Amino acid sequence: MNTEAELINSLDEAQGKNPLEFPFGFYIEDDHQQSAGGSFFWYKTEKEMQQAIKNDFINALFDGASDDIAAVKTEIASLIEQSTPNVEGDDLLNSLNLVLREIELRLQFMGSFDDLCKSKNEWAKYFRESYREECLDDIEDISSKKLQSSIKKAEQDDFADFVSDYLI
Repeated sequence: MNTEAELINSLDEAQGKNPLEFPFGFYIEDDHQQSAGGSFFWYKTEKEMQQAIKNDFINALFDGASDDIAAVKTEIASLIEQSTPNVEGDDLLNSLNLVLREIELRLQFMGSFDDLCKSKNEWAKYFRESYREECLDDIEDISSKKLQSSIKKAEQDDFADFVSDYLI
């Protein structure tokens, strides 16, 4: 079993990675009224990403009783294992968030960098709009729909840099 310091170090390493090199990730927010911060975490494989969600995050951030930790981890593992890849993205996020709500966390995104670039999910569209608002000049004449559109190949390097540095 990893120590809390090892788990936090592992999570720190996953923050700020380039999603072009580590293409599977998630964005999670602290749902405490006082802080409401969030960050992306990126991994080489989907399995590594799921493992981090199922174990590392809960062990590092949850300070409740060990029975509570085990119950949350079991429920999250069950939801992830029962999901169908690339089909139930929003449904899986919603189900996971019902469990995570009890420990004041919320997943906004979970998937591949390509998903973040192209997804029709409302949060992904909002995030792409935030990127373009920050990186483009003269956006007043650009519609919100255009700002939220998929990230094109020519934009991916800049978008990956934006994602790597994004932290609330």
